[in-house]
Formats: sequence, C-alpha cells, structure tokens
Amino acid sequence: MHISANVFSAGLSAINSGQEQLASAAQAIAQQPSSHAASAPAAATAPMIDMANLTEQLLMLEQAKQMSELGARVISTAEESLGTLIDIQA
Repeated sequence: MHISANVFSAGLSAINSGQEQLASAAQAIAQQPSSHAASAPAAATAPMIDMANLTEQLLMLEQAKQMSELGARVISTAEESLGTLIDIQA
C-alpha cells in the first residue's frame, strides 16, 4: 500500500478551502445591511434583515465546517494508514 503525499495535500486543501469559505460567509453576515421601514419613525423600527441572504450564508458556514472536518478526517486516515505501514515494515 502506498500513501501518497497527494492524500495529505488533498486533506490540507479541503481544510484551507473550508476556512476560506467560512471567512467569506462570516464577513458577508457581518456586513449584512440593515434598513429601516420608511413609514415608521426610525426609533420605533427594528432593522430589516435579508433572511434569504442570511440563510444562504449560514448554510455556507455549515458547508465550510463540514469541508474542514472532511479534510481533517482525510489527513487522519492517511496518517493512520501510514502508521500501519510503518508498523508492518518494522
């Protein structure tokens, strides 16, 4: 059995992609514009939130989490396999 460095880099790439997606979605949520209803006084109204966009960004956060976890599992499995190969060869 041959454990390629590509397996480790694939796992690391998945983790990096997950972190980038997480940062992007978190930034989009933080910059969520808020608007006030024009007919009511500004002090009496709560900000209106674009729920569709917020939901999409929250789903992206969950997807980023899963991608990072998947990358970690790939690296962990490759490491275990490599350890098993070393034990067999020794």
